[in-house]
Amino acid sequence: MSDKILTPTVIALGYFDSVHKGHQKVIKRAKEFALKNNASLTVVSFGGNLRAALSNGEEKLVYTCRERQLLYEELGADNVFFLPTNKTFLNRGKVSFLNYINQKFNVIAYACGEDYRFGRCGKGSVDDLVKYAKSKNQKVLIEKILSSGDDKISTTLIKKLLTDGKVKEVKSLLGRAYSLSGVVIKDRQVGKNLGFPTLNIIPVSEKHPLKSAVYAGHCIVFGKEYKAIINYGARPTFALNEVVVEAHLLGFDGDLYGKEITLYFDEYLREVMKFNSANELKLRLEKDLKKVEEMQYD
Repeated sequence: MSDKILTPTVIALGYFDSVHKGHQKVIKRAKEFALKNNASLTVVSFGGNLRAALSNGEEKLVYTCRERQLLYEELGADNVFFLPTNKTFLNRGKVSFLNYINQKFNVIAYACGEDYRFGRCGKGSVDDLVKYAKSKNQKVLIEKILSSGDDKISTTLIKKLLTDGKVKEVKSLLGRAYSLSGVVIKDRQVGKNLGFPTLNIIPVSEKHPLKSAVYAGHCIVFGKEYKAIINYGARPTFALNEVVVEAHLLGFDGDLYGKEITLYFDEYLREVMKFNSANELKLRLEKDLKKVEEMQYD
């Protein structure tokens, strides 16, 4: 018996690894078409780390699969289907790739960017997709590449900006603040003793690292948004080199140990600094706090 989904389906095709404004445009176009044609929207992407699989390298992710799935759903995806990144699947030819999707879904249309590539070694082009779709009486919705100034909006550009700590610029390309999620761990409680209790999480190793710095951000807890001072990186004052994310939420008082939270990075504040004493650190945090209190986020 076939496990094919019989509901008429619009497929948004792409890796969509940073879910930037260009990716969003494709998914929104697919959603609009689905609604007009009484169909569902399925985002078809790759699970795992496609770029690392293709290069046998250590390339990191802007968002994990789980984070991406939530973002796709926020954009209106009814379903998210992650393709495998093993060598067998990545060696499928362009027709075999599309046949695989059509064996899973009752496809009425595809949406993709004009630079979309698929199949073994990326040999499949948008022209190939259009030809294939025509043979099956399917539509293809093609979105143009978006640019920011002279640069194409891309995951590569976003990673460079994250490496440089330019989270405000990243926010303009994503249409939202860059975020990372993790489970709150119990640490040394130094911040609490200084009057600045923090929520501490360890970023997963597959995430592309941010510049080690102190950021202004926010966090939503139990439906309420709190401004935050976020330290990303080592803690040189205490000779601790492990990368940890410490967030002090302004006005929050509660215990979130063992709970998953998502931290949003709105603006770069300053470099990570080594202080001569805990009291010196406290004085600096008080300055940071005042600055964050006065900030107005878009």
